Amino acid sequence: MQPICSSRSVPRRRVWLFGASHAVGMMLALLAAVCLRLGWEDGLAYLASHHVTVSASWGIFLVALGSAGLYDSDRLQGLGRTLVTASVAVGGGTLLATMLLWATSSWEIARGILLVFAILAFVAVLVMQWIHRTMRGFGFMKSRCLVIGTNDEARRAIDLIQRHPQAGLHVMGVVHCGKEPGIEGTLIADCPVLGNDESLGRLVRLHRVDELIVAAPDEVEPTLLRHLRSFRYRGVALGDYVTLHEELTQEISVEHINDEWLLAASMNSSRPHIRRFKRALDLVASFGVLLLTAPLAALAALLVKLDSPGPVLFRQERLGRDGVPFTILKFRTMIAEAESRTGPVWAKDRDPRITRVGRWLRKFRIDEVPQLVNVLRGEMSLIGPRPEREFFVRQLEEQIPFYAERFMVHPGITGWAQVMQSYAASIEESRRKLQADLYYIKHMSLLTDLYIILKTVQVVFCGRERSRSVDGMGAVSATDAETARDTGRSAASWWPWRVHPS
Repeated sequence: MQPICSSRSVPRRRVWLFGASHAVGMMLALLAAVCLRLGWEDGLAYLASHHVTVSASWGIFLVALGSAGLYDSDRLQGLGRTLVTASVAVGGGTLLATMLLWATSSWEIARGILLVFAILAFVAVLVMQWIHRTMRGFGFMKSRCLVIGTNDEARRAIDLIQRHPQAGLHVMGVVHCGKEPGIEGTLIADCPVLGNDESLGRLVRLHRVDELIVAAPDEVEPTLLRHLRSFRYRGVALGDYVTLHEELTQEISVEHINDEWLLAASMNSSRPHIRRFKRALDLVASFGVLLLTAPLAALAALLVKLDSPGPVLFRQERLGRDGVPFTILKFRTMIAEAESRTGPVWAKDRDPRITRVGRWLRKFRIDEVPQLVNVLRGEMSLIGPRPEREFFVRQLEEQIPFYAERFMVHPGITGWAQVMQSYAASIEESRRKLQADLYYIKHMSLLTDLYIILKTVQVVFCGRERSRSVDGMGAVSATDAETARDTGRSAASWWPWRVHPS
């Protein structure tokens, strides 16, 4: 399939509505902050005498919210990501406003007001997002879209949209390609076929379409693409099934991409810049966490030694970036030489090889603290795909397309696939994990990393286990006996606002 230069975005009228509502929310937050600090009469007098500085601060916060993507609510589908983005936006706005106040010599009067304003602004952002989500739940502000194609891919696209109502998409109908007689008026996945690609312009105007989703057969795409180019200049968003699947499930479907698509994705990525920041953050964060957890790590090492014979640390060869082997470090949670007789095996759900101390170390992820040393060495990152063993990698590469793509970045202690899904219990689940890893690799950003850290912290402090997928043999897949367990409960089930329901 030829890659389509997708331009999925929130319709312009919705962006203006979101921006206007946040502008009103920030104005009310600023008015409340001034009046809470100075009282009603003195507060109004302060606003009148400092209207230039106050207006500039209000504008700075609006720019910060827009830059963080808060006006594009389609990309904020969960409470966790909303909290992270709102925190970064309000923090950035507060910093810039503080610099402005200092530069205009107003700091002496306004620092208390600014602090209260920042707190109320954060609350206002959450309220606005909740209002937008509620309105969309009642059918307001939905994007009108047409699905182009009548094949299985088109049916999957419609089904995907129907299973993700939080995305705010409404399928007006289906457009078929070519001159197939008798198909107009029929239903495709409960959606009517409205016409063919030659009547696309009329259908877009008639139904006031915001977005076109291309799910057409390969042989008609060159002709179809010529019809679609003009719509991009009319403000109609374009996307294909891969893009739709990517945004709604936060995965990249490996069955619908090719090397050309991956090349285009890599050219649009900011990974080289992100990697520089990631390495600096990895060094600072891992060193700091090692210092903070030193007493806990010492206690864990003592308990492991007292609980069962064998070494304190578990060492095993894994594959890192570019497939380069390295030795991963963990606190031992199984009996010594657990694989000496069986070799790499599928671990049972309640593996009898796990020690008493090991069960608690796993529950609160304390066994993974030594991996911070791997991060300091540059063999791992705090966030990235799960490091795997070569024995299993070679098997999975033969059965899953583009599996080697996950080695384009450093493996991580935690990652997008780890917090969004359970660990792999079959080839199909390994495929799902890869799709999540590919999504992370394409969308690497500091905001995404902060969200993953937030989810990981929740797992560590709550010690919660994710529901585990069990195959027909009653066994749970593990890429090694020592780490045959998941890395956190499903993000979709923990947050009050689901990230995605699939």
